[in-house]
Amino acid sequence: MKLACVGNALLDVIAFVDQDLPTSLGLHPGSTNHVDKATMDRVVSSIHHSVQTAGGGAANTARAFSALGGVAAFAGAVGDDAEGRRYASDMQAAGITPLVSMLKQSTGIFLAMISPDGMRTVVVHTGAAAHFSPQAVPDAFFSPDAVLYADGFLASEPERLRGLIERGKAEGMRVALDVGGHRLASANADFFRQLIRSSCDWVFMNEDEFVALAGGPVDACLKDFSARAKAQVLVKRAEVGSVCWHDGQVVESPVRAIRAVDSTGAGDGFSAGFLAAALSGWPLARCMRMGNRVAEYVIQVPAMSLEPARLRAAFTEML
Repeated sequence: MKLACVGNALLDVIAFVDQDLPTSLGLHPGSTNHVDKATMDRVVSSIHHSVQTAGGGAANTARAFSALGGVAAFAGAVGDDAEGRRYASDMQAAGITPLVSMLKQSTGIFLAMISPDGMRTVVVHTGAAAHFSPQAVPDAFFSPDAVLYADGFLASEPERLRGLIERGKAEGMRVALDVGGHRLASANADFFRQLIRSSCDWVFMNEDEFVALAGGPVDACLKDFSARAKAQVLVKRAEVGSVCWHDGQVVESPVRAIRAVDSTGAGDGFSAGFLAAALSGWPLARCMRMGNRVAEYVIQVPAMSLEPARLRAAFTEML
């Protein structure tokens, strides 16, 4: 099983901080903040201890897929700086082939400050990731024996995402898409709906993203939305689990109540687990359970610091 992942390359910085640190930095606790480099540098300099890994949604999925025993590659853009070199090195250490362009802009950073009560305050600077060029991805990345997994955040420039998917389809690849964010889904709803109906084999989204694309709640709209889609539509519902419409019925996969250490990459882990099972020929319900199993593990470790042996054991247990 092979997965070719493409998306925003962001260095994940996960820090467990005092309750009042976000407020002291002028940030509302629990908020998500998109900032410039100077602001990010100021915030990061206030963090004394953190866990850092190569991240971004598609990279997180590649990491979990590789940990499950799959073959994964990742394409994206980082800066020609220490963070960018650390990013590529971390990808390689995780067993992932990094096809990262190194640009003059600084490496993008995703910072999550987690307070003792579990509140997450997020600060993001996309940096070089926003300047990623599809033309920089080598032809070898688009291999017919791999699934192309695309991060919907690339739809900040819709033609960039469309071009990547078209290259994959031209090489005979199946395509999996993670919608990536409610704001992008709302701003590009027609574009995403067109991709889902014509170009994708699997699509992953959370409830907010589903509402933005379907125009209503999951329970009321999943059947009709899925009927119009070429793709198999998987809706991730956080602590409720996942749901899909298949062969005329709703398929639900619940999850256990688990206190999260760090929820970074939970949805990405679900996608990796689901696809690893699907590419192994498992039936839908077991694929969804495997996705949930990986997501449950991901939220119990900081910054996607996965132990491949544990994930592979979980995969083997479900065979």
